[in-house]
Amino acid sequence: MKALAKSITRSTVHTLLAPFEARMIAQHPIARWPHVFILGAPRSGTSLFYELMTTGFEFAYFSNLAHRFYKTPLTATRLGGWMIAPHTPAYQSDYGHISGWAAPNEGGWIWQRWLEDGPWTDERVLPTLPVDEIRATLAGMSALAEAPFINKNVMHSNRVRLLDALFPGCLFLEVQRDASDTARSIIRAQRRNKGPKPDQQAWWSVRPSNAGGDTLIERACRQVLGVAQDIERDCAHIGPDRHLRVDYEALCANPEHTLKDVARFLRPHGLPVTPRADAPVPTGFTLRASKPLAEDEEAQLARLLATQPMAVKS
Repeated sequence: MKALAKSITRSTVHTLLAPFEARMIAQHPIARWPHVFILGAPRSGTSLFYELMTTGFEFAYFSNLAHRFYKTPLTATRLGGWMIAPHTPAYQSDYGHISGWAAPNEGGWIWQRWLEDGPWTDERVLPTLPVDEIRATLAGMSALAEAPFINKNVMHSNRVRLLDALFPGCLFLEVQRDASDTARSIIRAQRRNKGPKPDQQAWWSVRPSNAGGDTLIERACRQVLGVAQDIERDCAHIGPDRHLRVDYEALCANPEHTLKDVARFLRPHGLPVTPRADAPVPTGFTLRASKPLAEDEEAQLARLLATQPMAVKS
């Protein structure tokens, strides 16, 4: 009953706000700055990096409020600016969810209005999409905050070429974590029924080009390696000058140094990335060693990560 009540309330709000959303969409056809997209495998540290970027610098982003009212994210964001307090970072997330109405969100429900969560895709699907609406929505988010727009969503990792076609000149920040630690975390998340629900093919979260495998361990290894390869191949296709890798271990050891490196990458592309004085960057984050799996599983993990072949899309 509680879920039904929420659904009815959300539907009512969407209906009431729809005319205002349409008006805002019409007002923002072009973005002032290139958009920034955070990529990476699940459980690789993308959420921590996303929160650091949105609190360390002035960026527009999809908040939890915008995500909840996914059919009217611009209107929800404008009203939220008057009704909810700014996000106070705690640098904690629950399988990608950061608490607080104003906290940064992947905007999964917003993206799902336009794009399928699933197979690798590229610019060939562009004619099937409401391109003007998508572009105006992100441009509107940027205009509301008077800042560049940034978004983290692991599903972006298999649609880099499509994002490039939608938003010419956009920039990509890829978080990379130790492959073994990432795979272990993916395995444990699924065993605990955390994060997204597996699809009909028992695949969990973003599906890279090499998706497959008979066991949970094999699928996790394919996911970690495949996501990295998809990103590398597709960013090479659009030009490596718009792709920066961010090392998760280095980020935890010295967040301020990593953010300075990111700012040096973004500024030549015209983004006004200036550190926020009201949100000092933590000196570091505790990087705990990943607890090993069972001995036989560890052996399988090591073998697969060392030898796993990956199918490559042309």
